[in-house]
Amino acid sequence: MKLNLKYKLILIVLLSISNLKAQESIDEMVASYMSMNKIPGLSLAIVQNDSLKDLKAYGFSSLQQDSKVDVNTTFELASLTKQFTASAILKLHQDDKLNLNGYLHQYFPECPEHWKEITIQQLLWHTTGLPGMFPHDNFTQKSFSGYANMTAGELDMMMQTNTVSKDLAIKSIITDSLDSTPGTAYNYSDVGYLLLGIVIDNITGSYKTYLSDIFDQYGMTNTYFVDQEKVIKNQARGYSLKDGEWINIMRTWDYEIPSYFGVFSNVKDLMKWQKVVSGTDFLNEQNQELLFTKGMLNNRAEIPYACGWEINELNGLRFISHTGVTGTIVVIVPQTKTTVIMLSNLGYNGNDMVNSWNLAYELINSIGIETRINRSHITSNRLEQVKATKRSFKKLVGSYLTADNTEAKIYVENGKGYFESQGSKNELSLLEDGSWLVLGFDYEYILTLDERGKKLTSNYGRIFKKE
Repeated sequence: MKLNLKYKLILIVLLSISNLKAQESIDEMVASYMSMNKIPGLSLAIVQNDSLKDLKAYGFSSLQQDSKVDVNTTFELASLTKQFTASAILKLHQDDKLNLNGYLHQYFPECPEHWKEITIQQLLWHTTGLPGMFPHDNFTQKSFSGYANMTAGELDMMMQTNTVSKDLAIKSIITDSLDSTPGTAYNYSDVGYLLLGIVIDNITGSYKTYLSDIFDQYGMTNTYFVDQEKVIKNQARGYSLKDGEWINIMRTWDYEIPSYFGVFSNVKDLMKWQKVVSGTDFLNEQNQELLFTKGMLNNRAEIPYACGWEINELNGLRFISHTGVTGTIVVIVPQTKTTVIMLSNLGYNGNDMVNSWNLAYELINSIGIETRINRSHITSNRLEQVKATKRSFKKLVGSYLTADNTEAKIYVENGKGYFESQGSKNELSLLEDGSWLVLGFDYEYILTLDERGKKLTSNYGRIFKKE
């Protein structure tokens, strides 16, 4: 049907009004969320069907200077760095410079005897059994790296150089014991990705140079590594909260091998990077698929992590995502061709819990994609939800504590069970195998109670012991 000029003009006006209302809605949502969660500043990009839906910045990059964020502002990505390290490892594998099934000790001469069974693939998947980096690491570790127990002499060396050298990093971690036998459990570990960086450094001669060449190749001119001495224009300052007030996040050290946390970038460069990793120019089809394929344990059980990316199935959709502790997140929903990149400067540093990350999922919900686990969800292991009884809650109810002193409480209210921890209260739903699914999360979080009713273990490996 052919529209005459009058109707074409009316249609253009209506579409313009619709777009303005959509933008107002996003702006209002972001402003409300930032105010509620005390986020100083952020930038975001929303891409749908290969078309840029939104690219905008809000708030302040520096509270001290009242300088505003713009879409070119760079942020410390923290653990989003892992996707770059993982991609570099897959590229070296593709170029026959390492074997994913090869052992760590083949590429790391200082490898201690008790790590001899660790493979490169297990490092990518966090299935080595290696510990976390520091006591406030925020997920699963039973123990923590030698980084947390540096001697006075080692700390003095750091003070003199302001840098954790490659040699000092190696010396600090090679005494680490394993929390589990390699390949038997998923245990998120910064140490593992530090080792991947060291492997890249050993093979190429320089981790930083190898990654920087990749950034340059794809026009990522605003992507670089942490350098505390260098003055970089339009770089956001980092903040956290303590007793409800803003504080500087105090991430002040340089690291020679910053392979688990040390990349800075902006939303424009990260959009370029998403095109790189979703295509087959940098990685061929086989390795590009591996980048986003869930890892496996020795018993062939899947884990919710691929290579530098978390992989979750929520209400029938696949979500590829990762967060950074400094307040950064990328979420990809392949079936709907949707990507949300959200970079903020409010992160967590061991004091008040903060929540910058859920804004990305709120935005995805606002465009019609359900991101919260609900009662229709079937788990990735094909477990369905079943009706819980009073008896099924009996052993479960109580107060719990993790190794890093995170408190959790499970109780029944109006006939429903709730899991409360770190300021979040979520309903529990019983699964057919007797484990419990936490509803309302934007990822699959399952708790399993031991037979004695004294210990809860999450599918991420975190252990809650009843007090």
